[in-house]
Formats: sequence, C-alpha cells, structure tokens
Amino acid sequence: MLYHSLRGALPARLALAIAVAMSLSACKSSSSSNDRSPIAIEKPAKPAGLDNEQTVALPEVSYPLPAIRFADNNADGTARWVLADNPMAHLLDGINSIWQGTSDHYQQGASGDGPDHYLADPIVDAAAWEANIQYVIDVTKDRSDDEAILAFLDDVRSKNYSVIDGLGPLTEAYVAASGAYTDIPVPSVSQVLQDEHFQSGVNDGIAWAGDQNAPELGAVVRLVDAFRQRSPASTNASKYIFSTPRPWRMNDLGEIEYLGTDKNYQCTDSSGATTSRVIDTYITSVSVVPGLMCARRQHSAGDYDKGLYTIDTENRRKDGGYPSGHTNAGYLAAMAYAYALPQRYSEMLTRASLLGESRIIAGMHSPVDVIGGRIHSMIVTAHALNQPHLLDDATAAYQAAQQYFGDMAAAADMDLYEYAHRPVDNEPGLIDGALVRTEVFNTSKYDDNELNKELYRFRMTYGLPHDETKAGQAPVIPEGAEALLATRLPYLTAEQRRAVLYTTAIDSGYPILDDTNGWGRLDLVTAADGYGAFIGDVTVNMDASQDGFNQRDQWRNDISGEGRLTKAGSGHLVLTGENTYTGGTLVQGGTLEAGSTSAFGEGDLYMEDGTVRVDVEGTLTIEGNLTIDAGTLSLNTDGNDIPVKASGIVYIDGGSLQLDFANTPATGTQITLLSGQAVTGAFDSVDAGDVDVELVYDSNSVAAVVL
Repeated sequence: MLYHSLRGALPARLALAIAVAMSLSACKSSSSSNDRSPIAIEKPAKPAGLDNEQTVALPEVSYPLPAIRFADNNADGTARWVLADNPMAHLLDGINSIWQGTSDHYQQGASGDGPDHYLADPIVDAAAWEANIQYVIDVTKDRSDDEAILAFLDDVRSKNYSVIDGLGPLTEAYVAASGAYTDIPVPSVSQVLQDEHFQSGVNDGIAWAGDQNAPELGAVVRLVDAFRQRSPASTNASKYIFSTPRPWRMNDLGEIEYLGTDKNYQCTDSSGATTSRVIDTYITSVSVVPGLMCARRQHSAGDYDKGLYTIDTENRRKDGGYPSGHTNAGYLAAMAYAYALPQRYSEMLTRASLLGESRIIAGMHSPVDVIGGRIHSMIVTAHALNQPHLLDDATAAYQAAQQYFGDMAAAADMDLYEYAHRPVDNEPGLIDGALVRTEVFNTSKYDDNELNKELYRFRMTYGLPHDETKAGQAPVIPEGAEALLATRLPYLTAEQRRAVLYTTAIDSGYPILDDTNGWGRLDLVTAADGYGAFIGDVTVNMDASQDGFNQRDQWRNDISGEGRLTKAGSGHLVLTGENTYTGGTLVQGGTLEAGSTSAFGEGDLYMEDGTVRVDVEGTLTIEGNLTIDAGTLSLNTDGNDIPVKASGIVYIDGGSLQLDFANTPATGTQITLLSGQAVTGAFDSVDAGDVDVELVYDSNSVAAVVL
C-alpha cells in the first residue's frame, strides 16, 4: 500500500499520519523523519544533452547503386553477368583486391559457362589469401565429430530447414505447425565421418521450409519463399564473374596445383547403387568431411560436348566459391525467421553464421566465400523488405508468429521473450546410436548472448589481416538497411535504426568489407542489443499496448557518446551495459530500468515522470545529480549494498519510492537507500509491500528503518 511520507518531523503532521495509518488496519504504515538542518540547494536543471539527434546520411552512390533499387539486375538475363550493372557483384568486388583470377574484360561480360581462362598470377594480397586458406586447413584438421556431422547436415539438408533450430526451444513447435521437414536418407555416423565414397541424398528448395498454406505459420513459410525465391537471391552470377577456387583445390599458399583427374571415383548412395565419376585432384592440406567427398563438383559429359573442358582438364570454370551460395541461403532463411520472431533475432543470425562456418568446416568454402555470402544475403533481404508487396508478406509473417507463439507463451504464463528462451534439458544431440539424427530439435545452443556477439563478429572477418592504416573510417549505412531491424527495434524510427547500425558497425580496414558501401560492416547481432553510442540525443518512445519489444526490451551494449537518453511513452526499457554516455538521462514515461551498476552512464539522472527501476548486484552509480521531480523510484535491495549513489546532489521534489526487499529485514534494521554529496527534499509516498518502514533523511542519504 502507498503512504505519504513526511517532508519534516512536524508533530501535527506526524499525528495525522499515525491516525490515518491506524484507520487503515489492513495496510502497513510508513513514515519518515528528518535529521537535516535546512540547507538551500538549487534544483538541478534537466540534462541538456547535445540538443540534436544523430542523422545518418545516405551515402552518395551511382549506378548500379543503391542496391535496394537495382537489385533486380541480379536476376536479369543480361545485366546479372556485368559487374557494372549487377549491384550484388559490384558490392562484392573487394575480392579482386585479394585474389583476381578473371580479367576486367571478362568481369564486364561473364556467362554461365564460366571463364575459359584465368589470369596467370591471381593472388593480389598474399597475406590475406594465405590467412584465408590457413583457416580452412586448421578447422578441417581440428573439427570434432559433432562439427563434422553438422557440416554434413548443413550441406545436404535444405538451408530453409537446417537453420530452424535457431528458434531454440520453439524449434519442434515451429516444425509441427509449419510443415517443415527433411527427408534425406538417414546416414550412419561412419558414413559421414569415414566413408569417402558415400553419396548422400540432398534436399534443396522451398518445399522443405514447410506448407505455405499451413493455418498457423504458413505466412512465415511464405516469407522464406519471398526472400529466397521471389527475390533476386541467386549467387550464381557473382560466382561466375569472380570464379574463385574452392579450398580443396588450393595448397597451403592458396595456389592451385592441379594433379589431373581421378577418372574412376566411386560413389555409393544409401540404396547401394554405385556410380563412377571424374573428379579433379590437387595438392592440398584441406580435409573435406569424408561423407561430402562425393559432393565435390564432378565432370559433366554435357560440358565436354560444349567444349568447356576435357576429361583431363579442370572443371573449375563452373565451380566458383565466392560468394558461398549455401551461406547466402542460410542467412536468407534465418532472416525470414528472425523478422517473424524477433524474440530469437540474435540467435537466428548466429545460427546462420554457424551454417557459414559449417561450409568451412566441411572443406567446401573458405572464409572469403562465407563473408561474401553473408553480405549478399543482407542486400537481398533489405531489397525484399523495401518492396511493398514483399513487406506485406513480412508483416503477415510477423503477425502470425507473434500470435501463434504468443498464445503458447500466455498459456505457460510467460511473456514471449521468456518463453522463447526457456532452457532445454536433455537435448538429444546429432548422434543417435550408430545413426545421424537428421531432424532439427529443441536446443539452448544459441542462448549465450555475449558468445553470440563474439562469434558473429569474428565470423564477419574471420581474423583476416586488419589494415590499421584504413581503420577508424566512419561507418557507411546503405539505403534501406534500417529495414533489417524493423521488428527487432520496432519502437525506434527508421532514422534511429540507421543510427543503431552506425554505432554498432565493425571497424574499417578489413578485406572485402570496406568495398561494400557499408553492407559488410553491419553487425546485426550487436545492433539487436540497441545503440552502441549516443552520438546525438536519443528519445525512446515505446507503446506498451503494441506488445512484444514495444512492451519490454533490453539494451545490452556498452553505450558511449555525449548524447542524452530520454525515455518517453510507456513500455519498459532495461539498460545492462557498462555505459559511459555523458549527456544524461531523462525519464518522462514508462519504465527505465538499471540492469548494471553503470547503466545510466556518466551524467545526471532526471525523473520527470514514469518509473526508474534499480535491480543490480552492487550499487548503481549516478555520475552526477539525481533529481526526482515526479514518478516512481523502484529499488530492489538485499540490505547489504546501497542501491543508488550519486556523486552530485540528490534532489527529491516529491514522487514515490517503491521498495522490494530480497529478504524481509528484522525490526529495527536501518538500510541506506540513496546517498549523494547532498540530499534535499522528500518523497510524497513510499511503498514497501508487506514491510512497515520509516524513511530517515539526513544531509547526504535516505534510509529506511524497519518498524
């Protein structure tokens, strides 16, 4: 129950308060005392901030950019083969600064037959190219059985199906309601890990994503279809334009030492049928997963007939590695699931990055291929979300997923985020006795947020050499990229989402990334945790009536900068980072929660309305003044640490204080709640639940005495 506390120890008001308390026998009473001498302290001003919001300008570009406008050229029969016309290939041409095997002339007019010759000295950046192949050598030598099996599954299953387990504890429920499935013949563990002549079945296509007419989640399947099938999503044109080698065709320096063909390589499928193939052979230290050896590109009699190569020459011209098509496909499917169910946004993107890693572990792709596939997918997804008819599909998918899983969460008396992050016990694993488990299952594998951020950022660059002379360049945020965060940060404006992308982008100076007009530097997993810096003032206006992240969200990045944060509207925002922003914090509505001891940075905290909730281990430090003009200050305390310390003035001009004790303190216990260089004023009311307290004010603290 709420009770008005006293602004001083006036006997008449104290008697009145006691009389009121005695008349309300069902409630606990609270009162206050004041041991301070009157000191005139001027009320602090509201934090000024920078008096402007960050605006991220659109980059100045020329045709074939911006990509969201000209991406359809990637599906055009003529334009897609021309580097100057195809925005996807154009944005991926940073590979030419590392390895360029085809001529400038060819790259302006490639074809589906691939190049008929290669440049004599294709390695441009030997250090980067050698680091690229060395990573493949290392991971293919050191992979675990589980990693090899997952790499196998991520190769042969539909990518639409394979990444579904990024949904964590919702995986099996999604599969059941969407109709997603895999029907590859179940291999034995030994076939995957030991049999270099095993030929697996393969699923590839939209069918394995599920039923587009499924009553509950068909709309989500349609969004996967929109991103993968109804968008200009193919990587083939770029593969043929750049025609980089697969890692199993390279030696330790990334050179190609061709040994000739194996003209009788036997492959046996699950039914026991055996075929003979012609396979190119090379000097290489890359170890392909044994069960995928038969997935290497074989020679084609049809290509012989066309004169593209002979039985004795390489078929490399039709087997480019950059960008990785599997990686692109995995990210596109994952982005569809993440858009529809942003409660698993970071986890889905992490799962997509793992599919890219699986391509390297398999020995089928190198880091640059995977980097290119990720970038390609971001462009395709943003293009799709900027097309009105496909945005309609995306909106329908979001609504369907929120309704279906929201109902399940409500039945479990949880909010959807909590429900989507339930721990999974007794996960079955990828090995089922002597067999491989081919179906996805519920998992907690992707639920370590900090690890997700670490892995995703590493996989953006794979540790390729960083040119320090090119570091520190301002991020470029391409037109339309803000759409990628639309459901993850729905309470922000499009301009604010651009600022989030800007303040969470990876540094410049990495191979390929700087040449992508910003696409390659977008770190979506970090961006999903909100701003990385307040370069301008930020106003967060949440509307809790819209549910989802509009109702409650948390920003887990370490926020720097000179801007001010204003929390307005309704909704509940939690800050958990080690924040250092200096522009101050203004609370005008809803709830702003401190989830770390430095949540509110290094400026003033000013409560104009709404609620500030403090629930941290230790003490929340306010590096400035704390002004409580109105609203509610809610403190969780264990009685050991002072919940809030201000280095400046604590100015209390009313408002209410809410206390939640971890353990009921003994009668007579005095617990310091607030401290500052000077404390003035008093709360209008205090609510300590079932605990009867008296507030004690002195010149530099506020304490509660248990009655």
